[in-house]
Amino acid sequence: MAERQEELNQLQYLYNVYAREYESLGSEIANYMNLGAAMERNIEALEKMGTVENSNVLLGLEGGTFIEASMKKGTNVIANVGAGFLVEMDRERAKKFVSDNSGKVEESVKELMLQRQKIEKEISDLANKINSLQQQ
Repeated sequence: MAERQEELNQLQYLYNVYAREYESLGSEIANYMNLGAAMERNIEALEKMGTVENSNVLLGLEGGTFIEASMKKGTNVIANVGAGFLVEMDRERAKKFVSDNSGKVEESVKELMLQRQKIEKEISDLANKINSLQQQ
């Protein structure tokens, strides 16, 4: 009886660990998906950039705040390439850079979803084992 209770406690502990990991992966997937959506919006903005030269545009700031700005020429972009480094590049190179990174984000989402599916199966298996032990 004590051995069965010990095994049940271990299985319940593992179940809780997997459940927390499952939730964590869900949050991470959502963050990556938001990042991917932002990158797609950036690609779209870079594609339209040439059409707004010498005109006024709304420049998005944080928290849904915008300011009106004048767009003189749309040839170069300053992009964050990581670790706080900014690099000036032409519009086409910037589009390629963002597109390449968007592809990496999509791959990361796929990998995380596979991990989440594996953990979901482990959770299901553990739940079955726990139910079986509790019914004995």
